[in-house]
Amino acid sequence: MSVLLDRQGWLFSIKTFLASITALYIGLAGNLSRPYWAMATVYIVSQPLLGPTRAKGLYRILGTLLAGVATLIMLPHLVETPLLLSAAMSLWLAGCLFLALLNRGPRGYAFLLAGYTTAFIGFPAVTSPEMIFDTVVARSEEIILGTVVALLFAALVFPASVRPMLSGRISRWMDDAAQWCQQILEGGRAHAPRNRLAADLVQFEALIEFLRRDDPRHAGAAVSMARLRERMLLLLPVLSSIADRLDALRGHDKALPEDLQSVVDDTREWLVADEATAAAGLYTSLRARISALKPQVDADVQRLQLATLLLRLEELVDLWQDCRMLHQAIEHGTAPRETPRYRIRARAVTDARHVDYGMALFSALSAGIALMSYCMLWIGLGWEGGGNGAMMAAVAAAFFAAQDDPAPSMMSFLIWAVVASIVAGIYQFGIFPAVHDFGLLVLLLAVVFLPLGLLLHNPKTMLFALPLTVNLVALLSVQNTYSGNIQGFVNSAVAMFIGIGFAVVMTRLFRSVGAEWSARRLVRQGWGTLAEAAEGRGQQDRERFAARMLDLLGLLAPRLAATPEGSDIASVDMLTEARVGLNILQLRRARLDLPERSREAVEHILADIATHYRRQVAARRPVPGEAALRERLDASLARVGSVAAGKARDEALMGLVGLRFALFPADLPAREGSAALPAS
Repeated sequence: MSVLLDRQGWLFSIKTFLASITALYIGLAGNLSRPYWAMATVYIVSQPLLGPTRAKGLYRILGTLLAGVATLIMLPHLVETPLLLSAAMSLWLAGCLFLALLNRGPRGYAFLLAGYTTAFIGFPAVTSPEMIFDTVVARSEEIILGTVVALLFAALVFPASVRPMLSGRISRWMDDAAQWCQQILEGGRAHAPRNRLAADLVQFEALIEFLRRDDPRHAGAAVSMARLRERMLLLLPVLSSIADRLDALRGHDKALPEDLQSVVDDTREWLVADEATAAAGLYTSLRARISALKPQVDADVQRLQLATLLLRLEELVDLWQDCRMLHQAIEHGTAPRETPRYRIRARAVTDARHVDYGMALFSALSAGIALMSYCMLWIGLGWEGGGNGAMMAAVAAAFFAAQDDPAPSMMSFLIWAVVASIVAGIYQFGIFPAVHDFGLLVLLLAVVFLPLGLLLHNPKTMLFALPLTVNLVALLSVQNTYSGNIQGFVNSAVAMFIGIGFAVVMTRLFRSVGAEWSARRLVRQGWGTLAEAAEGRGQQDRERFAARMLDLLGLLAPRLAATPEGSDIASVDMLTEARVGLNILQLRRARLDLPERSREAVEHILADIATHYRRQVAARRPVPGEAALRERLDASLARVGSVAAGKARDEALMGLVGLRFALFPADLPAREGSAALPAS
């Protein structure tokens, strides 16, 4: 019932329907061969917000043109050898899908579309290859027409900017982050908020792209958003580190020194203060109080823990003040007006996303094999009308390839394709014969497409409403002349069902994996990244490393939530692993300025850490750290603590203590008084 009362939903539905009818009318007036594809394109491209509509429209045009060129190259040369043509089409689909899966943002849509559009253009043309150039031109015209009309309506008729939605998402993210931080500062260790925060950050990259395509007057807001995301990425490991340090310093009596407790309490209150209060000098005074508490760094564990805590608190207030400033700039649609407190090198986290080449290749090849298998069946049967099935097999195999188990979504796609064919059959043979003018056609189409547009606006119903809508438009096949060919309609519908069903079966046999399987793979790749960092390979920049590990955590969080209870992989804390990596990088940087003996000891530790994570990768499960590694860390803390004071020594000590307590949290050095670790 709430969907029916959604005023914004009805506005979107009416606007999209009018745009689709306008595209259909222009296509009919221009005597295009398939004007209904212009109508379908409007529904595919149109999004509730302007930025996503522009982004999807641009990449749809690029993908269509790329597919057209590929079809012109493949079809004329291979049409006489059906198996070779099918193999070429399947390889093209797999290659494009591979590139799409590597580009998780909106750009990936162009490659996805280029992959399956060749099937839409090429397979129906195998019976008349001499017309392929005209077919490619017509398809391009229809797609460009539908896209242009959709963009014009989105920009001119009650345009909806992405900025208010984005501002709301950021506000909710910062509220969740502040809530988690308050729990940490009060002594709590809830895991759910941080996993949700990391998962949300994965989506922010696409939102930045949408913001760039929004109103040109607010282009500066995209700059602010990119810088905000960089700081959000670093905020999570900082908060996690603060939680560990507070737990260690509180000890069994759960009490902090009075002056430190006062700073912690004031930091907690400052995090939730309103903008006016936060700007009234509290940031500067809080920062000064934190700096004043910093102790002399040496091998004393308590002082090392305190120094690290205060350093992370400084980073927290710097990052949070920047987030507030950048959020305000986004709300005003401008670039940052102040110099950020927390400095990040330009483009430090650009292209630092986790990329699983193996899984992308596996998914892409599975889609190509599904298409090739159907084509072999089609060729073997000599089924003249089977080309529609090849088209739909390509779409179904490609569209859901990013999911762990695409089969359930593909089955839903098949079910709603059946529903679309039933509705289309009623229109084609029960209603359209009585329609003799365009006005009546519009009224009859509105009966179905206005409610469908309402479902497209709702994220919960969009996943089934989109295939239902697009398949319905394709099956209605509205053209200038009516052709009530029931045999052709049934043949086309049956081929569509068989094509999608075949893709489901092949996917279930060769491609489907569970959430736990994917979670284990992601965790192993995280461990491999840590081993590379310890060995001095891979990304050695702190911000880039944090961005990659947290991107991995964002991908991992929803999969861990779906793993069975009691699974050993569910106990993995990827945020702690990210902190281990940051300590590794700090230690690698600091070791270069240490005396030779201390440097050699640090390098042995890094080698042992690399071995530890390689063992976990090989075992495919968490493995306890060896006692020898713990003893080596304890000994190095004492040895480095005896080195002459300096920046390198301080950084090395904090890196060592961070590794010591992250890798062996349940085995703290039991020592009263000074808590200094003994030399070995």
